[in-house]
Amino acid sequence: MSVYLRNTTWWIGYRDPQGRWVRQSTHCQTKKEAQAILASIKTKLVEGRFFDKTQRQQVLFKDLAERVLEHQRALGRRSVEQFHKQYSKNLVAHFGKKFLPEIRVEDVERYRLERSKGVSPATVNRSLAVLKRIFNLAIKWGLVDKNPVRFVEFLKEPEGRLRFLGKDEQVALLGQCQGDIYDIVVLALRTGMRRGEVLNLRKADLDFERELICVAKTKTGRTRQLPMLAEVKAVLEKRIDGRAEQEPLFKNQQGRQLKSCTISFAKALERAEIADFHFHDLRHTYATDLISAGVEIFTVAKLLGHTDPKITARVYAHLSPEYRRSEMEKYQNYLNGTNVAQQRTNVS
Repeated sequence: MSVYLRNTTWWIGYRDPQGRWVRQSTHCQTKKEAQAILASIKTKLVEGRFFDKTQRQQVLFKDLAERVLEHQRALGRRSVEQFHKQYSKNLVAHFGKKFLPEIRVEDVERYRLERSKGVSPATVNRSLAVLKRIFNLAIKWGLVDKNPVRFVEFLKEPEGRLRFLGKDEQVALLGQCQGDIYDIVVLALRTGMRRGEVLNLRKADLDFERELICVAKTKTGRTRQLPMLAEVKAVLEKRIDGRAEQEPLFKNQQGRQLKSCTISFAKALERAEIADFHFHDLRHTYATDLISAGVEIFTVAKLLGHTDPKITARVYAHLSPEYRRSEMEKYQNYLNGTNVAQQRTNVS
């Protein structure tokens, strides 16, 4: 590798992955800038991320999608991997045989239009989000220069469904839960953990001295700590008996980590006569109860592991009329206490 001056511009020389000597202008006026460009190319060569223009033309979208899926798998975040896998199928069916430079903004817009004829706006947007992520990684890996999804507008989505249990329904559901599903529901209902987070719990994640649960495997990849309520602590103390530090708290009949509780949860809902309710709605219930109890929304967002408090704010729009009425009573009491009306009269 070399850096040399030609007229007033610095040039660099290096060997590509095929061993060919390449000379190119950096269009820089200083040696330091040229050295930085050469160092970047050296890094790409060492990491196997260097692609010349000829190689770029030969990369099919289906091969890129597979490489991205392998990349997500290597990160060890199963939920993200499954999300990419689910939405990549349709993308590969549509763009799979195209070379990367052939996919332009108008192609993505045409895909958005065709896809929207058969599925919901939310599904279309998830597909576009995955496509955008795929091209962002392609840019990072030096396969393309631009992301064709960048200038494509996502579809407007209707307000999402938000279902939560009232206090009577919570009592009814817990009364119909038996065995493992009782403990699982209590943990989800009183900590806001996702199903996967509950089932991934191990003895090592529990700090009974400080009464904290450390949730390591999360959707966002960020560890968070959750307080143990008395009800939660009782469940956890019962489950750690005789378990090793890294042993899962929930096991199947074969002694391996429990991966699903769908059937037992559905049966408990049926016995409790609770309709239109999903496991993830336990998390919504936790958030709703916190807000109804007067917990600040930023604290709720922190407990739920939301990176954006706007996501948590959705709960406010779905709170019960009774809660909204009680909040207005607080507002009225505030106005009465400050005697705003009287002050206005005096000013007049």
